[in-house]
Amino acid sequence: MNQDAMAALAEQRRHFRKRVFRSAQIVLSEEAPKLECKVIDLSAQGVRLRLSTTYGIPHEFDVIIDGKRKPSRSVWRTNTEMGVMFSDASQRSADFTRHERDIVPLIELLKMAEEKWPSSESDEISETELLSRDQALLDMWPEACRRTGVLVHEFPIGVIKRWQQEMGWPN
Repeated sequence: MNQDAMAALAEQRRHFRKRVFRSAQIVLSEEAPKLECKVIDLSAQGVRLRLSTTYGIPHEFDVIIDGKRKPSRSVWRTNTEMGVMFSDASQRSADFTRHERDIVPLIELLKMAEEKWPSSESDEISETELLSRDQALLDMWPEACRRTGVLVHEFPIGVIKRWQQEMGWPN
């Protein structure tokens, strides 16, 4: 995740996070072994965890910190770090939670698009190519969700409406 995206997420925090360095565990299920990780910073609402890899960790799981097990969900992740919100700590509306859930895979989708179509100032792209790329982005969405550990779900309709608005198309 780039620094701008991290800064945008940091601005959404409502509670001060204290820098700590202690051991924790991620619990995926009762049958699965616990995953060891480190707590980097901690607040009443969430935690930043450092792991060997975040690949394959689902969106929702439990975290054990100081012997206390807390239901949690990831709100952002890099290859080795994950921002986690304790599920019982938030009384946000379902709409806000859904939009927040979409941020991480949307950022991953942008990274995937940059890899597929490196940008250049002099590139002129036809409308046909733009439409083709739009369809390719929709096709890449499930992979972006999987890469970020977010349950695969329908592409956010708000983003589609925004694209239509920017293109001057009727909704």
